[in-house]
Order: sequence, then structure tokens, then C-alpha cells
Amino acid sequence: MKPVHSCTLAAMCALLAGSEMLGQTEVQGWASIRGIRVQGELMPFVTSIRVESAEGRQMAITANERVQDPQFTRQGNKQTHTGTLDLGALGSISFTQVIEDLGPGVARLDLDLTPNADMNVGGVYFAIALPLADYANGSAGLMGTNESIVLTAPPTTAPKVFRAGAAQGLQFRGPRRQLAMEFGLPLEFFQDTRQPHGADYTFYCTIAKGHLQPGRPRHMSFTFRATGEVNQEPIKLTLDAAKPGRTWDGIGGNFRLQGPGDLPIIQYNLENLRVAWGRVAMPLILWHPHEATDPIVVAKAGALNHDVRQAMEMARTLAQRKIPFIISAWHAPDWALGAPQGPGGLRGRPIRPEKLAALGRSIAAYLKYLKDEFGAEAETFSFNESDLGIDVRQTAQEHAQMIKTFGPIFAGAGLKTKLLLGDTSDATPLDFIKAAMNDPEAVKYIGAVSFHSWRGGTDEQLAFWGQAADSLKVPVLIAEGGIDPAAQNYRAIFAEPWFCLSEIDVYVRSCALCQLQSVLEWQLTYDYSVLTDARDDQPLAPTMRFWQLKQLGTTPAGSAWLPIATDQPFVSACAFGDAQKGSIAVHLVNNGARRAATISGLPASVKALKVFVTDGRRGMQETDRVAVTHGVAQITLDNEAMTSLFNAP
Repeated sequence: MKPVHSCTLAAMCALLAGSEMLGQTEVQGWASIRGIRVQGELMPFVTSIRVESAEGRQMAITANERVQDPQFTRQGNKQTHTGTLDLGALGSISFTQVIEDLGPGVARLDLDLTPNADMNVGGVYFAIALPLADYANGSAGLMGTNESIVLTAPPTTAPKVFRAGAAQGLQFRGPRRQLAMEFGLPLEFFQDTRQPHGADYTFYCTIAKGHLQPGRPRHMSFTFRATGEVNQEPIKLTLDAAKPGRTWDGIGGNFRLQGPGDLPIIQYNLENLRVAWGRVAMPLILWHPHEATDPIVVAKAGALNHDVRQAMEMARTLAQRKIPFIISAWHAPDWALGAPQGPGGLRGRPIRPEKLAALGRSIAAYLKYLKDEFGAEAETFSFNESDLGIDVRQTAQEHAQMIKTFGPIFAGAGLKTKLLLGDTSDATPLDFIKAAMNDPEAVKYIGAVSFHSWRGGTDEQLAFWGQAADSLKVPVLIAEGGIDPAAQNYRAIFAEPWFCLSEIDVYVRSCALCQLQSVLEWQLTYDYSVLTDARDDQPLAPTMRFWQLKQLGTTPAGSAWLPIATDQPFVSACAFGDAQKGSIAVHLVNNGARRAATISGLPASVKALKVFVTDGRRGMQETDRVAVTHGVAQITLDNEAMTSLFNAP
């Protein structure tokens, strides 16, 4: 297979076919609108469908990982979402939501809701939340009437009900944003004051109350009109090449094998991306299902489990390419685990304390067999997302105890493999790693710090992981890169440019705040693939997510992180440099409108910059070079695009 060096004609056709009709309304895979783009800038608001039980104790809502069987498809300017909201024994309601972009800033939403059982509800609602930052001290009122309220900051606790009657719709006005919801049927809207959100203003539209009969759908439609000021202010970026930080290896990927479709995708990615790190699975439950048996004896007798062999061969493939790798276990054998929690309890199962050392020896045997028989030795080991219990569950203290128990066992087996601190479900479980960080016996066996990037994180949360790595003098890795852990359920979302841009934005922000050694995409296999599916005799082709990874990964290995500051929102930035080689790399993600940018502080040796752009139409396309004068370069950043600058020879 021929390696990809730039966006070929075939790849461009694939990109254009999937994106030329993409609209301005951005909708999450679970059916919540996140806003409407106006001239490239997002006018944010969040919609949701909610079903409340009659006594008000339960609420089913369209939110991440809370919709049953969510589905998403796009045809031109129409997006269709389906799913089910479940109230358990009370019953469920299925929905179909169609959103069509009609013109600049205008979209129509059609919603059909169908009860699946005879049920009594406190209410079925369509909710809209507007950010406090955009609408504080603005107003909400009925269009065509004098009825309105002031949107106080913080949100008022005094309830307000709008009985729309013959009004044309609801109008929200803020200092810089305006949003109209037009409708033709009599509706009741009220402000949500029972559960104030603090960061937004939430209004409910009442669709139904009381007794619902199965199979009798309710239909609603709205037309949204979003307007507002668009920030096109020039941005100034200031680089400090005199303060290099930790070094960058490159982008990486997860290689947890789950089906035969993985292999051609893995081959394509390994041939066309500079993969600097890998992560493979350890099928521990299949390696050592019975405590009384010796797994190495079983393996050498020719009875090595097929899935274990495949996982070890994947590790060997990485080792042969000189790619360092993490090895992670999702499960552990029953003999090592305690009882699961009951319904509604914690996820996962804890390791039985009296079996911890035996489990460590079982893992060491796996690692030793992998090293001796397959020529592959892991850099670090982890239990995947044990803070959450997927599927082994640990407390912070148990995590620390595991590290200082397994560390000496691995070393005693002649292994270089250390322990990965954290490997958490996202960036938020900061306390999970503190017990190990404060235990000198655990610290000596920590090889790196890791978190997963699902759902992003605040600047403060992301910076914490870099600070933890600094204090331990070890690297920090994002061992699973991604923004929506349920996205495989509505795979068409991978083609949405806003989704792609949101993903690379998290990576660039994390790089700048944490000084990452690598970010490992979940996955470089079929699951969450960065390639198009091979269908109807069409070959695999790169998507926008692939080109973003390649663009970030083009940064030379061994480059040091350089501080870079910005004076405007909407643009995320990270920078690298190598003083000895005279190289520089700057990555910019513009999540807003087209704007001019000035970059200062570039090394005196840099006289020109190569420019590459990835967006919904282009895949790492090289544009005109930019001159550098006295360390300053000027460039135009296209809206909703990733732009990368590299020193030109």
C-alpha cells in the first residue's frame, strides 16, 4: 500500500463527498443541539428532550451515554437522530428528531415522540439552555407581545410561565447574542427554577403531561434563528523559544483488537502515520482463567488462547517497528476479584487484597512470555480506567498499593515494565493519583502518568496532569484520545467537521497545558476509526480526523515544548522547537471566524514557514509559505480549521 504524504485527489474526493453539504447546526450524537454557526463562529445553546416521572423523582434526558440505542444519519442539510428515553418500570418514549439547515443562521427542527407503554408522566419537555456568559442581563420573551423577563445573573429562582397562545415564538436577547424559537402551535414555556444550573438559563417547552398511550406520537416543530456579533479580531500569539520544556515523541494509537476488520485499518495507519506510541490489550482473563494452572506451561504446551496470541502478535508488530507501547488489562480473572456491586452500585469489581500479589505474578508471567516468545516488552502496565471500574475497580489507596506490589514483582522477573499512574477515564479524577504520588514506595515504580481525554476538561484539570508528571519527573500521556466515548454507536458523527475540530482542539490544548509525550488515538483500528469504511469496492480513505493526527504528528520527534500565549479566544495553540536542529512547529486550531494572526518570538534562524491546513474540505493541504521577519510572521487563519506551521528550508 502506497504511503500517503499529502491530501491526494482520491482522499480529497472522499473528504468533499462527506462534507460539502454539511450544515451550520451542530448536533451531538445523542440528539442535543450544541449551537448554530454564524460566519464560522458558534452561537451556543443546548437543547434536550426530557421525560419526568409523575412524582418528579426521575428524569430521562438526551445526554451523553443516557439515550438507549442512539442513531444518527445525515443526508445533505438534514440530520436525523433517533433513540429511546427510558424511565425503567414506568415505561419509555422513542423519539425521531430531524434538523434541517434552511439558510444562514436558520434551522428547522421536527420532533416526533412515541410512548412505548401506557404511562403517566409529570411532563414531556423540549428544553433549551443558554449560556450565562452570553445572555446575562438580557431578556426572554414572547415574540409579538410585550411579555418578557430579565435574565438575571445569577439566574432567578422566581418561576415564570409563558403561555404562548397565538404568539409567534420565544425570543432570547443578550448583549452579543440573539436566538429566536418560532412555532405555530400553542405552547407553554417555563424557566427551570427547580434545579438551577448556575452557568446557564434553562427553559422547558411542555409537549405532554399526564396519561400517555402507547403508539400515539406527539409532533412538535421549531424554527431557530441565531444571530449575533462575530469575533473577527486579529489574534496575537507570542512564542518563548528560550524556555523549552519536556520533549514530544509523536502521536500514537490504541490497538485493542476486536474483529477481523481491524487488520487492514491497522496496516494503513502504520504505513501512513508516524506512530510513535502504541497501546495494546492484555486479555488477562483468557491468559490465566484458573489460579491453579501455570499459564506459561499451558502456553508452551501449544494451548495458548487464540485471542491472547493475537494480542501478543499485535505487540510484536509494534516492537518490530520500534514503537514503544503500553499494555493494559480491561478484565481480570474471577479468582482475583471480589463481588460486584448490586444494581445501581459502583461499576466494576475490586481486586481481592489477598490475591493482589498472585495477580501481579500472573501479569508478570504474561509480560515475560511476551518478551521471550514474541520479542516485545511493554514500557508500562495499567488496568484500564480503574477509577471508574472498566472493568477492574480501584480506590486511590488500592491503586497505590497495586503499584508498589506489582513493581517489585515485575523487576524480579527481569522486566523493564513499570506501572502507569492513573490511566483514568477522563481528566477529572485528580484525587485518584494523589495517594501513589505521596507514597515513596509507589513512586519508584511509576513509569508515566496517564489520563484519557473523553469529554475534554478545563484548563486547570488538564494542567494538573502535567504538574503531576513534573513532580514525579516522568512523562505524561493521553493513553486514550477522544471526546465522546459512545460515538461508535452513531458513527456518522465522525464525519462532522465540528466533531473533528473539537477532538483536535482537546489534543492541542492538552499538549500546551501538559507538555505531553504523546496522545494515543482511540483507536487506530476499526473501532472509532480515523478512516472511511471500505464499502462497495471503495478503498479505505483518510478522514479529517486522520489528517489532523498526521498534521500534529508531523512535528519532529524529540522537539521540546515551547510556551505560546494568545490574546484572543477561539484559537488554541501549542508549539515545539529543537534548538540543535533549528526546527519549529506551531499548531493552531481556530474554532471561530476567519481572522488574521501575528506570531512573534520565532527563532532568528527561521526565515520562512510552510503552512498546512485541515478542515472539512482540505486534508493537510499545503498553502502559500509565510515569510518571517525579525522573528515575526503574519498569517490568515481560516475559520473552523487546524493550521500548522513548520520552518521551511
